[in-house]
Amino acid sequence: MNPYLKQYRQTQIETAPKEEILLMLYDGAVRFLHQAKEGFAEKNIEKQHNNITKVQNIITEFESTLDMEAGGEFAKNLFNLYEFMSAQLLIANVKKDERALDTVIKHMTSLRDTWREAIKNFKTSGQSLSSNEIDKYQSSEDCSEDDDGDDDETIGEYIV
Repeated sequence: MNPYLKQYRQTQIETAPKEEILLMLYDGAVRFLHQAKEGFAEKNIEKQHNNITKVQNIITEFESTLDMEAGGEFAKNLFNLYEFMSAQLLIANVKKDERALDTVIKHMTSLRDTWREAIKNFKTSGQSLSSNEIDKYQSSEDCSEDDDGDDDETIGEYIV
């Protein structure tokens, strides 16, 4: 990738509002799921695996940023849905079960569309997620325990 384009995308991600990052991740997940589906059609195991792994990483990020206390029952239900999708992705990847992948595509697309509509409605009401006290999002940059040193190289990997 062109280093200038990479730097532009990096800056775009770092300066984007949280809600836009959320939607970028959902869009990336849906795109990678469809690329994995193409891998099934092409019988390309590497394409299937690589794209499923990218989606698994995005789901892990979603799970790690849920605030279970502030989110209550909603956060618990969302976490359970993420766990279900992770299990389905594992089945799709290991057993080469395309139906499991289709299930995740359906749920991930629905989640993305729901979040997009919710954010649109929230903004239309004149509010901002960045100024909302309910927004307890903790970015992976704030997590001190994830200090493996490779996150700088992979920021945005799931979005582009």
